[in-house]
Amino acid sequence: MGNRTLLRHKRILLMGLTILLALIIPDIAGAAQLTQTSLRSGRLGINAAAQNDLLVTFKLNTAPTTVAKIVITVPTGYTVTAGAPVPAVVGFPNTPAGITAPPGALTGAATSLGAGLGGSITINGLTSASLVNTTLYGVIIPTGTITNPAAAGQYMFTVASQTAASATVDSSSAPIFIFGAAANQDQVVVSASVAPNFSFSLSANADTVPKVDPTTIQTSTGVTMTVGTNSPLGYTAYVKSANGALTSATNPGTPITSGAFNAAPDALVVGTTDYGLVPSTGAACTTCTGAITYDAEYNVTLGTQAGAFNGTNFASFVSRNGYTNADQIILKERDTVANTIGYANDYTDTLTIVAAGNF
Repeated sequence: MGNRTLLRHKRILLMGLTILLALIIPDIAGAAQLTQTSLRSGRLGINAAAQNDLLVTFKLNTAPTTVAKIVITVPTGYTVTAGAPVPAVVGFPNTPAGITAPPGALTGAATSLGAGLGGSITINGLTSASLVNTTLYGVIIPTGTITNPAAAGQYMFTVASQTAASATVDSSSAPIFIFGAAANQDQVVVSASVAPNFSFSLSANADTVPKVDPTTIQTSTGVTMTVGTNSPLGYTAYVKSANGALTSATNPGTPITSGAFNAAPDALVVGTTDYGLVPSTGAACTTCTGAITYDAEYNVTLGTQAGAFNGTNFASFVSRNGYTNADQIILKERDTVANTIGYANDYTDTLTIVAAGNF
């Protein structure tokens, strides 16, 4: 008889505990699961706090129009910083389903149970009447709200939708895995290098000055020099005249000589003898920095000027102090002659045009 009485008392006690638990946690017992939820942590390394925002996504299930807030339960191991974090609704990543900001004037509230003891984060202010259960909503909890655990492993969060009276509507669990003992195990350091480059070309290898006489100044059609470099220091271009003059085999004693190399362009005068280079800027570069600068000798601004050649040595004539995908410099020759220059069709000179990148 005593055993039967004891068994009956145990059954009564068990029924009482069951009823009591049902009264204490009716929301959890009756809550359905969210259709979808996810937690993307900004960092997955141990003890991470900096850059550690938290993207919370959720798709509601039952009676979504009664939902007024979302509660995220942060598990033991994490440290929650108590306060009022401002939830962000911009900057969502691209996902197949797409993430939408929940309707409402959202505010945040974070509670802490202590260092490493977890806590909760509540997103308040959802507009209940506008919520639907077919949209994936999302909010971003800002950096500074949570600090990752000191130990590696899986940590289980709970995401619950609640009414304004804090009754749970839907509730789901979502894990986050924290990496092991070494720091930065959730990052990849990418290294790269860019090789220096330099390009140079001339549009042609021959140029002709129209026939000249003591009454005219003539200028050639020109050849285009194209230079490109990725150096922020740019490049410098140089010119050298093989003869320092236009010479003729027919009349070798009367060359068309170059003017004075004196850091200023020559002013050609009809009836005198002079010969030089006329550089000018062609099509503008599309990606470049700095500026094109002509050396003083070749800074030709008038149609009667030309830069003299430095004997048979190289002279710099143009440069850029930045990178460029393609500078175009048009190179023309200009001359005039005196009566003492003998007539002939074979006056010639060879100009060597080179450039170098400044690295």
